[in-house]
Amino acid sequence: MLCGDNRGMSDSRAALDDLVESRLDALQLPSAQRAPLRPLLLASDFAFEQLRRVPEWGTRNLALPPAPPDVAVLDPAQWGVALRRYRRLGSLSLIQRDVLGIDSVEQTLAGASRLAEVCLGLALDAVEAALAERHGRVPDAEGRPQRLCVLGLGKLGGGELNFSSDVDLVLAFRQGGESAGPARIDHERWFARAAQQFVGLLSEVTAEGFAYRVDLRLRPFGSAGRVAMSFAAMEQYFQREGRDWERYAWLKARPVAGDREAGEELLDALRPFVFRRYLDYTAFAGLREMKALIAAEVARRELSEHVKLGPGGIREIEFIVQLLQLIRGGREPELRVRGLLPALAALRDAGHIDESAAVALAEAYRFLRRLENRLQMLRDEQTHELPEDPQLRLRLALGLGFAQWDALHAELQAHRARVSAEFGELLAPPRRAAAAPGALELYWRGLPEQGDAAALAAAGMGQAEAVHAALLDFARSAGVRTMSARSRRRLDQVLPALLEAVAGAVEPERTVQRLLHLLHAILRRSSYLALLEEQPAALARLVETFSRSALLAERLSAHPLLLDELLDTRAQAGPAPRAELDAAAQRLRAQAEDIEAELIGLNELRQSAAFRLGLAALNRREAPAVVAA
Repeated sequence: MLCGDNRGMSDSRAALDDLVESRLDALQLPSAQRAPLRPLLLASDFAFEQLRRVPEWGTRNLALPPAPPDVAVLDPAQWGVALRRYRRLGSLSLIQRDVLGIDSVEQTLAGASRLAEVCLGLALDAVEAALAERHGRVPDAEGRPQRLCVLGLGKLGGGELNFSSDVDLVLAFRQGGESAGPARIDHERWFARAAQQFVGLLSEVTAEGFAYRVDLRLRPFGSAGRVAMSFAAMEQYFQREGRDWERYAWLKARPVAGDREAGEELLDALRPFVFRRYLDYTAFAGLREMKALIAAEVARRELSEHVKLGPGGIREIEFIVQLLQLIRGGREPELRVRGLLPALAALRDAGHIDESAAVALAEAYRFLRRLENRLQMLRDEQTHELPEDPQLRLRLALGLGFAQWDALHAELQAHRARVSAEFGELLAPPRRAAAAPGALELYWRGLPEQGDAAALAAAGMGQAEAVHAALLDFARSAGVRTMSARSRRRLDQVLPALLEAVAGAVEPERTVQRLLHLLHAILRRSSYLALLEEQPAALARLVETFSRSALLAERLSAHPLLLDELLDTRAQAGPAPRAELDAAAQRLRAQAEDIEAELIGLNELRQSAAFRLGLAALNRREAPAVVAA
C-alpha cells in the first residue's frame, strides 16, 4: 500500500512538472528566463494567463514592482486600460515575491494594500480633474477647493489587504457648497458624480477585466444611503443610528485616497463611537450575536473548510483582537492600532493577552493569511475555501513548502484548533445557565409584586427582612422600571449573583445598601452591568470591597470608572509605583486633544491611584502610614 502511495505521489509530481514545462514552452521564453518563472507558474494559473496575454512581461524582472502610469497624460478613454494593466502587473510582482520567499506575509499584505491605494488615488485624480475642468472645484467655507475623502475599512484600512479582495470604501466630503467653474453645480451633485465615476472606473468589467471590486455597503444606511456624505451628516448618523457591528467595521478605518488630512479629522470626530471612554463589556454580547450568525451561515453553506469563516479561521483571530480593542481602547489609546498583528502585540504588551497565546495567534494568523493568499493567487478569485481537486491540493502544498497535502492540512488543523480554543475561552459565557433559574433569581424577578424575605433567608442571607425591604424599594424605583430591555436582562443576571455573593457577608444589609447605591448610579450605563455580568472575578471583588469599606464603596459609586481597578491584577498587588504614575501622566499629556481632555484624564488617574491605595490599606498590603504619605 505504501509503495502504491509513493508511486501515486511521484506520478502527481511528474504531472505538475509537465504542466509547468508546457507553460514555459507556450510562453516561448529563453532558457535563462525560465527558472525564476517555474514556482510562479506552479502557484498561479492567473500568472500564466497574464504572461501569455502580454508576452513582454515574461522578459522583465517580475520581482520589481511596476511604476504607476501617469493618467494625467492619457486620454480619458485609456484610464481604465492603464489602471487595469498596472494592477495586473503589480499582482504578478506580488505573487513572484511571495513564491520566491522575498516578502514575508506582512510584506505581501502591505504590498497588496499599497497597490490598491495607488490605483484608488490614480482613479480619483483622473475623475476629479475631469469634473473640475467642466464644473470647477467645490470650495469650502474658507475658499479652499475640496476633494472627495476615500476611507478604507476592513483589511484595506489595516494595510493588510488580501491578494484578490473587494475594497470596502466609504466616501465623504468636508462640507457643502457650490462648484466654482463654468457649469456650476451644487456640492451633492458634484461629489455624487465624482463618487460614481470613481467607482465605475475601478470596478467596471471591460475587455481588460476590472481593477478592483468596490464595496460601498458599509457606508451609513448601507445600500440605501447616499454614495458620498458630508462629515456633518456622517457624525449625526453615528450619534443616532450607529450599530454595534459598525464599530468593528470602523475599527481599522483609514484615509486611503483623496483628502487624507480631512479624513483623519473625520475619524477623530468618530472615535468616541468606536472607542468608548469606559470599559465596554457590552461588546461581548454584540460579538456573540455576530458569531452565532456566522456559525449558522457556515453550517448552512457547509463552509467547514473555509479558512476565513470556518472554525479556528481568520475571522476568529480578528474577533479576539478587535473585541479586546473595543473593550479597552477607550481607556488605553495605545490599543487603537489598525493592523491586526500590531494590535495583537499592543494587547500582549498591555497584559491583556498572555505571551504564549499571543505567539500562537500570530503564528496562526500568518499561516492562514499566507494560505488564503495562495488560494486567491491561483486564479485571482476571491475565494477562501480549500480545493477538493487532488492536483490543486498538491500544487498548493508544494508551493508552500510541504511535501504533500496531508502535511499542509495537518498543520492547518493544529493552528485552527489553537485559535478555536482561545476564541472559545474568550467568548465562553461567564456563568452557564442552569436548567431552571435559581432561588435568588426567581426571587428577584418576582419583585416587586411577588417575593418575600423567606426566600432570602432560605438562601442563607442574614438580616433577610431588612435586605428584602431594600430590594423591594430598588425594584420599585423609576430607574429600574424604565430600563431598556437589554439593560434589564443584564441586571437580572447581575443582581442575583450579587445576592449570592453577599449571603455570607457579616452585615449583609449594609453591603446590599452600598451595592444598590452603586447600581442606581450605573443603571443607565449598560457597559458597567455588562462588566459585572462578564467578569465574575470582578463581581466577587466588588462584594468583598463593599462589605469591608464604606469609603471605597462611596468612591466606586461616585466614580464607576474605578470598576476597572477590580479587573486589574496590578491593583490587587498594591498601589501603582511613582514611575508608573508619572509615565501615565506623560502619556495623557501627549495624547490629550485639548486641556479639558487632559484635565479629565488626570482626574481619572488620580481617582484610580487613590482607589488602589485604599485597596492596599484594606488588604493590609501597605501600612497606614505609608498610604497616608
